[in-house]
Amino acid sequence: MNILLPKTITSSMFGAGTNIPVVDTAVGEQAWVSGTNYVLKDRRVDRDYTYECVQAVASAPQNTYAPSDVRSAGFWLKDEGAPTNRMAPFDKYLFTKARRVGNVTYVLNPGFVTGVAIYGIEGDKISLSAKAGPGGADLITPIVNRDLWQPAFGEWEYLFGDLQRGTYFTLKDLPIHPNLELTITVTRNNPTVEAAIGFISVGNWKRLLAPMSQQGGVLYGVEASTQDYSYQDDTPRKDGTYVEVQGRLATDINLSCLIDAAQAPAAKLLLDQILGKAVAMEVSELPKYSHLATVGKITGTVRSDTWPTASVGLQIKGNI
Repeated sequence: MNILLPKTITSSMFGAGTNIPVVDTAVGEQAWVSGTNYVLKDRRVDRDYTYECVQAVASAPQNTYAPSDVRSAGFWLKDEGAPTNRMAPFDKYLFTKARRVGNVTYVLNPGFVTGVAIYGIEGDKISLSAKAGPGGADLITPIVNRDLWQPAFGEWEYLFGDLQRGTYFTLKDLPIHPNLELTITVTRNNPTVEAAIGFISVGNWKRLLAPMSQQGGVLYGVEASTQDYSYQDDTPRKDGTYVEVQGRLATDINLSCLIDAAQAPAAKLLLDQILGKAVAMEVSELPKYSHLATVGKITGTVRSDTWPTASVGLQIKGNI
């Protein structure tokens, strides 16, 4: 059982090779400019988020207060579902995606981390490298243009089925280095098609292990359930039809994990550290358990069952 304890990504951690600008005019973003008047519904970028003007800004000094400034309360409203194109993979949602034609590339300098999780991928290949600082030596063997095909479930699917592209990728056991430079690229085979990444988390992988073992301690009976947030608009229509509003999709997971009794305090501390945060988790690295991985908020219980063992019950509410 693996849970990624995330590190907050800030704008200072981006390297020069990142190919999505701070304000991406190619997708229609516009930066807020001090001293400019704004009218209702204007949308501007400030501090990595999009704000919408909800009351006209028509004079000084109000037009010198950035949308993120507390003095702009009542004039600008932060759109929680609209980070900038560059910062989209670093909020709590998977549906907010960084998009760029051909490929999406991020160069990150996060400091001490041991792993990365990438979800909500729309692409054909992924490349990933970890270096000892910009231009430094490789800390791992670079992953270059690895295909993102999901494994076929059987011979029929392999030969004739509609094989699907993988939507997530994880990497563990990165060497500890204070100046780690991590480069992530998702590429399309057709350079005119848009690539996208919905969620990137870097941090330290925490493993819940079975007693006296280096194997995952998850017990059989793990349950993954799909969640569809679509809804039906029942507003009466003369012709008897109705409108179905497409909603977001998510995966929830419930499981129990057996651990060494001595690890119970560490397990409780981990739950405290991730409480209220959207984190990446996976039950196992084996392909047959690939459906038991998601990004979501985790709550749970830690129970000391016997002298040598304890158990952890986890409920993961998948994020959209």
